Amino acid sequence: MAPAAAMADQASPESFAVSMFPVHRSKVIHIVRHGQGFHNVAGEVDHASYTSWDYADASLTDLGWQQSEALHKHLDVTGIKAQVELVVVSPLLRTLQTAAGVWGGATLAEGGVSGGEEVLMVGGLGKAPHAAIAAPKGLKFVANEFCREQNGVHPCDRRSSVSSYKKSFPCVDFSEVGTDEDTWWSETERESAQQLFTRARTFVRWLLNRPESRIAVVSHSSFIFHMCHLFGADCSDVVRKEIQQGFRNCEMRSVVISDRLATGPAKVASTDFKGGLHYNDVSKTDDLPARQIAAEDKSVPHADSLATQEQAGPSFNEQGEEIETHPSAKSQQVSNGKL
Repeated sequence: MAPAAAMADQASPESFAVSMFPVHRSKVIHIVRHGQGFHNVAGEVDHASYTSWDYADASLTDLGWQQSEALHKHLDVTGIKAQVELVVVSPLLRTLQTAAGVWGGATLAEGGVSGGEEVLMVGGLGKAPHAAIAAPKGLKFVANEFCREQNGVHPCDRRSSVSSYKKSFPCVDFSEVGTDEDTWWSETERESAQQLFTRARTFVRWLLNRPESRIAVVSHSSFIFHMCHLFGADCSDVVRKEIQQGFRNCEMRSVVISDRLATGPAKVASTDFKGGLHYNDVSKTDDLPARQIAAEDKSVPHADSLATQEQAGPSFNEQGEEIETHPSAKSQQVSNGKL
């Protein structure tokens, strides 16, 4: 077997085990579990404490705030904070506080705002009050109910009213939360694993439909666990463990998600550059449609070995307009793998 053919055989999809996706079909997601809450402290001593109304919509502990501040410093040192375009947060007090502590701006002195700063979080919330935190310039915060904790039975997972949250977190957008009062939580029925998986799929699709390409998500242990278990089945044990292992309080992991079965226009602007013989003259086009440009090494599969336009269905450009197949596409041939 010729060396090139042997290499192509060894690099079959089944053996190569590496994925490639267009960047404009992908997003970087920084997943964060909230810092330690008072319900976590009680629950570690006695799991039955999770059913106590003493921990309804539990707030962060002093340690939870220290954890948030440590992650905040990590984001500054690594440069991640400057890259993130959107923070998505579960509408419960401990996650909203964590989002403010991790992704927010400076701590504000007593008395509030100075120098034109906006308040992301007011001071004095919860059982371990913290000073007010300024909103960072240019960073959006959006609450989304689909990434809240597993619902039902545990009062710590019952959210407060949106109207009260708006007063406490004035720079967070709560328009994605459907009702003022919590209509999802049930005192008698705990949300099932299957319901969590369904909710997680909805949430991931929502992320993919956002225009931002670098997003932070601040959520909860059980929701994150189920969301991450939607992925990793086709990975090695090492990679699967990196994806699916449970999160500690205020732990962050960064992942990439890609919409590999997309059929419509991409939500994120493409950085691709359309080259070709006449790249600098828009009045001209290459002789062959792009789908028939072949690899020079005939042993390497190229686009023409895939389904034809008629078999695969219509394609779309970045404006969402259907692309017509070149009328002579079926009859044109590529000679010796070159134009």
